[in-house]
Amino acid sequence: MKTCESCQNSFQIFDDEKRFLEKMDFKFGDKVYRIPEPELCPDCRAQRRVSHRNERNMYQNKSAMSGKQLICIYAPGTPWGMDYKIYTKEEWNSDEWDPTEYGRDFDFSRPFFEQFEQLQAVVPKINLVAVDNQNSPYVMGVAYSKNCHVLNSSEYCEDCYYGKLLQKVKNAVDCSYVYDSELCYECFSVYNSYNCVHLSYSSNCSNCYFSENLINCNNCFLSTNLKDKAYYFMNEPLEKEAYERRVKEFMGSHANFEKAKEILADLRKKRIHKYANITTCENSTGDFLQNSKGCLDCYDVNDSQDCRYIQVGVQLKDVYDCSNMYIKPELCYQVMGVLETFHVAFSLYTFHSQGILYSDQIYSSKDLFGCVGMKRKQYCILNKQYTKEEYEELVPKIIEHMQKTGEWGQFFPPEMALVGYNDSLASEYFPLSKEEVVQRGWRWHEDTSFSEYKGPEYEIPDHIKDVTDEVCQKILKCEQSGRFYKIIPQELKFYKQMGIPIPHICPDERHKNRMKLRNPRTLYDRQCDKCQASVSSTYAHDRSEKIYCDTCYLKEIY
Repeated sequence: MKTCESCQNSFQIFDDEKRFLEKMDFKFGDKVYRIPEPELCPDCRAQRRVSHRNERNMYQNKSAMSGKQLICIYAPGTPWGMDYKIYTKEEWNSDEWDPTEYGRDFDFSRPFFEQFEQLQAVVPKINLVAVDNQNSPYVMGVAYSKNCHVLNSSEYCEDCYYGKLLQKVKNAVDCSYVYDSELCYECFSVYNSYNCVHLSYSSNCSNCYFSENLINCNNCFLSTNLKDKAYYFMNEPLEKEAYERRVKEFMGSHANFEKAKEILADLRKKRIHKYANITTCENSTGDFLQNSKGCLDCYDVNDSQDCRYIQVGVQLKDVYDCSNMYIKPELCYQVMGVLETFHVAFSLYTFHSQGILYSDQIYSSKDLFGCVGMKRKQYCILNKQYTKEEYEELVPKIIEHMQKTGEWGQFFPPEMALVGYNDSLASEYFPLSKEEVVQRGWRWHEDTSFSEYKGPEYEIPDHIKDVTDEVCQKILKCEQSGRFYKIIPQELKFYKQMGIPIPHICPDERHKNRMKLRNPRTLYDRQCDKCQASVSSTYAHDRSEKIYCDTCYLKEIY
């Protein structure tokens, strides 16, 4: 057992971690460097990584190249004295600038992190990190998608708005962790489903509303823990005509939607819960795992193998201590935000690249160390170009310098983040008050640019049939937070098509409410409430829900 240098909690280095670190050796000429065992516990390592990721908070800024107004994840005039140079994606990808213009020599009299932070502060940044999207100007961490708005951490989507972690989804609003589905509203952890509203923890469903844990069901309303059922209302079968009459009473009305949500919340408390959301997996622990093998203490991971301590991953192989990893990354360690990478460590936002160490915003590159904003480059250090021989001679000297300063094997600390802790994903995974953040010496950002709307208040009609296009010209006030928000025309069209009332709370609060449907990413050793078999579950010991092991759960539910 080791003691975390940050939180002082005890943690263990497992044998598979040691074997993995042996695979991560970096070779430069005839010298080989091994990454040391971590000195921070898994939670503190994750907190460091995701403190650098802002995926939901956007600000008005302007291009440093053209002066064009734009929306970006970096706030202008930060409290820590930085006004970052922002380019649009087209400007950043153009030949109008060269990231090696910012290159500099390594100074062996100073720590590496200090030099990297200075480089990171001046190299231009893309306003929003996204890859190959069409007509989707306000998305973050999204790739290969079309006609999407305020979406993050998603791939292969079309006509989706206000969502997180969607994969191959069409026509969805306010959904999170949804895969291979279409026409969904306020769905959470849903697979292969169609035309569903307020559905969670379900798969292969159609026309299901205000329900949870349904498998292969259609036309179910206010029901839980059902398999292969149709026309069920409150877990009771009805004739088709009777079912449709009951459902019609709820549809379209905001007041009736709120009643249905209250009933569903009560049903959730009473239903039996599986110890973890793990499907078609072998030798895996964590939550929200599917089609994976040898994935330990992992969360929101699909189609992956031989991983540990992952938060969000798709098609991973041999990846440890990483967050937001997509589409076939392999042999990565302490990395956040990648697409198709190989042999990368201690880096941020790296795409289609390999052999990358301690770098940020890297595209289609190889063999870089301590670089920022590079595209199609090789053998660079602190953005300065070297020959292969020079690179392989200098990098070992830098690693040995970092070993002396205690930086080698450490991820970028939160005090180096380009965004405030409260704007980062860390505030969702590891919430802290402003006082706690400031006490630790980390960054906090308050948006002082917001001016309160002074126009007339707009009363939203209760039923969607009474809502006109006028609503898209109005400023609405969130009933939960008091913040202002708007309804975009595409969103209104979706609500009318689906018979859904206009939401009375803003997108941020809707997202927070969906996140309450999942447990924290922490495992507890528990026993099945029926057979007392040992299980590893995200349900803490003091929770009131009934938790069943896989065997007992299948017998009870199926």
